[in-house]
Amino acid sequence: MAFWSEKQNIIEPVRPYRFRIQDAGYDPTAVGAGDTSYWWWAKAASKPSFEISKEEYQLINHKIKYPGILTWKDVSIKIIDYKDTENLNGATKLHTLYKFIKESKYSLDQAEDGIAKVNLIKDFVIEQLDADGNVLEKWTLKNAFITTIDNTELNYDTETLSEITINVAYDEAELTQ
Repeated sequence: MAFWSEKQNIIEPVRPYRFRIQDAGYDPTAVGAGDTSYWWWAKAASKPSFEISKEEYQLINHKIKYPGILTWKDVSIKIIDYKDTENLNGATKLHTLYKFIKESKYSLDQAEDGIAKVNLIKDFVIEQLDADGNVLEKWTLKNAFITTIDNTELNYDTETLSEITINVAYDEAELTQ
């Protein structure tokens, strides 16, 4: 058998266009749930990234550098706005997002640390896939919540699809798979 026909010997680069986004708070056992946990209308997403601060200590004429605090950067997700006549009674995805934000709130009496994020997205999942649809990387954003929603400018000069850009903040990200 030729070497090019043996798939286990092929080195395949990771492609940025093979990904999916999932709301980890989704219950697949719910009646009529189907496969709506995946956001197939997502157009782009940034993967979690972090920054470690740098501190310096001076000892006579020497400077010693050491790592400081790790800070996770916000994730940006770009989705296509659409009208869903079956599940949303004709409303667009933007209606759903604004309803979600309106129902979200902070509570000062339900968490051990003094502040609880009530009705916000608890965990959020970004998966990068291979050519066969298998998960290569699975990023789980812990205690994620939406910080910004930006809409496409209305314009008669273009026929592109309406987009919504969502910025998501989170406490930490976990890479598995």
